[in-house]
Amino acid sequence: MEYYALLCRKEGKNVDELKRYVKKLVIRTLLTPLRLLPVKKNRVFLINDLSHKYAGNPKYIAEQLAIDYPGQLEIVVSVKRPEDYDDLRQRGFQVVKFNSWQYFVKAMTSKVFVTNSGGYSYLPLRKSQYAINTWHGGGAYKKCGTDMYSNSPIFRADLKLQARQTGAFLSTCTRFTEEFSRTLIIPKERFWEIGMPRNDMMIHPDESLRQKIREKLGLAEDEKLILFAPTYRKVDDNYFRESIAISYGVDSGRVVKAMEQRFGGKWRFAVRYHPNVVNRQDMNSAGVMDLTDYEDMQELLLAADAMVNDFSSSMWDFMLTGKPSFMFAADLEHYVATTEVYTPVSQWPFPQSVNNDELEKNILTFDEEKYAADCAQHYAASGGCETGEATKLVCRRIGQLCL
Repeated sequence: MEYYALLCRKEGKNVDELKRYVKKLVIRTLLTPLRLLPVKKNRVFLINDLSHKYAGNPKYIAEQLAIDYPGQLEIVVSVKRPEDYDDLRQRGFQVVKFNSWQYFVKAMTSKVFVTNSGGYSYLPLRKSQYAINTWHGGGAYKKCGTDMYSNSPIFRADLKLQARQTGAFLSTCTRFTEEFSRTLIIPKERFWEIGMPRNDMMIHPDESLRQKIREKLGLAEDEKLILFAPTYRKVDDNYFRESIAISYGVDSGRVVKAMEQRFGGKWRFAVRYHPNVVNRQDMNSAGVMDLTDYEDMQELLLAADAMVNDFSSSMWDFMLTGKPSFMFAADLEHYVATTEVYTPVSQWPFPQSVNNDELEKNILTFDEEKYAADCAQHYAASGGCETGEATKLVCRRIGQLCL
C-alpha cells in the first residue's frame, strides 16, 4: 500500500511538470508576435516574482536606479495591485499590473529584466535583452532544481527555457554558485558573487530607518521584537502544488517569557508567513503581531532584535546582523528527508529545537560568543561573498547596458 501511494504521488508530479512545461510553451508562442516591437534601450523591468509587491531585491535596485540615473531610465515595476502604488507613479516610476497586456508589452520591450526568482521562462526574450536573476534567498540551504523536483527530460527542458535567457545570476556564497549552477543548468560563469541587494542594509544598517520601521509597527521604545518567519510546505511534498503553511507549533507566550528572562526588557512576538502560502486564513495568529502583510521582509529583519526560523533562507540574511536567531521545526526530520538541503542542518549555526522545551532551553542558555563564532565559521565554510555593495554594482551594470 505504501509503495502504491508513492507511485501515485510520483505519477502526479510527472503530470504536473508536463502541464507546467506545455503551459509555458503555449504562452511563449502567443507572445512571439511581441518580438516585432522594438526593444527600448533605456527601459528596465523589475518584478518581485514571489509576493508581486514592491519589495525585496527588485525594490532596492529600482530605488538605487532612480538615484543614480535620475530621468535617464524608464523604470517599470510589476505588482499585483497597481492601485496601491500611486506614490511610485508620482516619483516617475511606471507601475503595471502583473500578467496584464501592458505587463507583457513592457517586459518584452525592456532592455533589462530584473527578477528575484523567475517569471521570464514564459517570455520569448530576444538576444538583445538582458535578464538579471537576483534570487530570493541567501546561503545554500534548501535543494532546488533537478536536485529537488525532478531530473526528467521534461523538467530539464523547462529549466533551460530560463537558463538560456539568464544574463547574470546573483550569488551570496560560493557553495550556492556550485550547487545552483548545476541544478538550474546555468553556466557557472553567469553567477555573480556579490551578494543580494536586499542584504546591503543588513551589513550597513541605518539606525534612523530602523527606528522609523519600529514606529510604523507600533513598537514602544522599550519593546524588543522577536520575529517568527517560517517557510512554506508543499501539499504531498510536491513542488508543483500550492505552497501552504502548517501548524508550526511554536508557543509564542513561552518564547516571550524566555526572551525576557535571558535578555531582559519587554518583548513582543511577531509572525510573518511566507508570501506564497495560500491558506493563511486557516492559521491562528491570535495574541501575536501578524506582519505577513508587511511588504518588505528586510525592513522587518532590520527592526527585529531576535528571530525564530525553521528553513527559511532569511536566517542567512539575519545572521549578517549578528543578532540571535533560533531554529524551531517540529517536522525537522520529515522536512530534511523530503526537501533535502545542500548544507547539512548540523552545520547551521543557529541553536536547533524540535519542540518548545528545547526552544526555551536554547533561549535561556544562549551563548553570544559561541553563536558569533559559529556564524563566522558557517559563513566562511559557505564561501560567503556578501559585499554590502550589491545594489550599486547591479545598478552600474544596468546603466552600462541601458545608456
